[in-house]
Amino acid sequence: MAKSSPRVFIREATGLVREFGSWDSFAFNFGGIVTVVGLSTLFISFNVLTGANLLVALLLILPILIAYTVADTQLGIAMPRSGGDYVYVSRILHPGIGLAASMLLVFLLILNPAIFSDLITTGYLPGLLNAFGMTAQASMLSDTTVRLILDNIIMGTSIMLVIIPVRFYSKMQTLFVGLALIGAILVPIALGALGHDGFVAAFNAQSSVSYNAVISQAQSLGYTPHFSWTDTILTLPGLSFFLVTNWPCVVGGELKSVKKSMTIGVVGGVMFAWVIFFVTAGLYYFVLGPDFAGSVGYLVQNSPSTAPFGGTNVLTSILQYIYGTSTPIGVVVTVVIAASLMAACFIVIAQSILLSTRHIFAWAFDNVLPSKFANVNDRFGTPVFTTLVLWVIAEIVLWITIFQSSAIAVLTNAGLAEALGYGPALVAAMVFTRRRKDLFDSSPSTTKIKVGGAYLITILGAIGAIGFATIVVFVAAFPIIGFPITLTNIMFLIAVFVFGGVLYYAAKHYRKGQGIDIAMAFKQIPPE
Repeated sequence: MAKSSPRVFIREATGLVREFGSWDSFAFNFGGIVTVVGLSTLFISFNVLTGANLLVALLLILPILIAYTVADTQLGIAMPRSGGDYVYVSRILHPGIGLAASMLLVFLLILNPAIFSDLITTGYLPGLLNAFGMTAQASMLSDTTVRLILDNIIMGTSIMLVIIPVRFYSKMQTLFVGLALIGAILVPIALGALGHDGFVAAFNAQSSVSYNAVISQAQSLGYTPHFSWTDTILTLPGLSFFLVTNWPCVVGGELKSVKKSMTIGVVGGVMFAWVIFFVTAGLYYFVLGPDFAGSVGYLVQNSPSTAPFGGTNVLTSILQYIYGTSTPIGVVVTVVIAASLMAACFIVIAQSILLSTRHIFAWAFDNVLPSKFANVNDRFGTPVFTTLVLWVIAEIVLWITIFQSSAIAVLTNAGLAEALGYGPALVAAMVFTRRRKDLFDSSPSTTKIKVGGAYLITILGAIGAIGFATIVVFVAAFPIIGFPITLTNIMFLIAVFVFGGVLYYAAKHYRKGQGIDIAMAFKQIPPE
């Protein structure tokens, strides 16, 4: 039961339990990165950034990733509580900023159930059916009614995983993440097994247009193989979508052996994904050949009817096309890749809802929202009410996605939203030692490591914040990369931040009338 006093709202425990171990923590970040889906779309940047080199881009983003993951891990170890970034930013910077950043992250998360369920229905499942010659069945999935039904089944199944007790959710997450992990490892193996000569021979055997003819066609339309630093740097915002994530921090209050689990999950998960991306990018250039790879992207953008892989350069589709289904190994590659892609989508839907509940749970636990949003169901041990509310919101997003998809695109500049959502935690890390010396002094020794007389968390926070700011500048300056800034989406982002501040002060005023000073809650770390 909640206890209250005239000064501050205190509860001895959240009701959530520490059920997640190191593997679960890794699985949360692996789900957030969606590595196999990221691998499948990694080379789409070639469509408009024809001079990009993703190996160089991955090396450029590596320092930002290291700074970000280590700084966030240190914050997570210092404040291992549900809500992650919200807790860090609200305690170190300001409650209003914490709410605003957290709201942006929840907004991005709540888009995922609709996006990824529809990706299965309209992308990965039809691709699998087409590979086996079931074109009629695949075409049925483009029907709006069929899409809506299947999307709801996928989304509903995933959300039910969030409601069941955490120990059962953990087992199901292991199953889905395991499948996604197999696919992520299989992609570079299948690519490398072809070799360059094998790829050329297989392509010439499958395609009505020869390997060399594809390059000639692109060059005749104006493509010139080249390297561009600008194009390479402009791939960073896209890479950040799959590599910048700290999802284990959001369930920090449910992690066992926090130091170990947080480090393996946040740092280990991101670095593992980076290695997979880097190896795959190197193999992509070697196996396809840089001129052919660039030509495919150029044709997709400028002459899709002549592009060799059906108007796409999605890596997993290319592998399924090359391997085919006429041989046992081809069937295995095609089916395993499709299964891993769909498993990755299932788990990111479930994780997106689960993490959203933990953000909202933390807001309510701080008494900013009604306490019902922080209630943990006695039977399941999970915040069922909040999950069901988010399900309703996800349904609304699904209807908008299917019937009015442009509405979300008009509001959202995802590149800016991601930076503004995750960035404040890096600023918090940078000023932690000065802004909240009391909390810092009581933090574990891992947070207090020094380098050259300065605290490591301060240095890394600064590096990460500068890196994020740089990405924001590129998003703003070069709309060609797919994040055009408009008055509408800028006003939306400003409105979210303003609303965060307004909500905090409105809640503070309301609770004051009840004899509760919620400002006191933000001077301490929430109880477990």
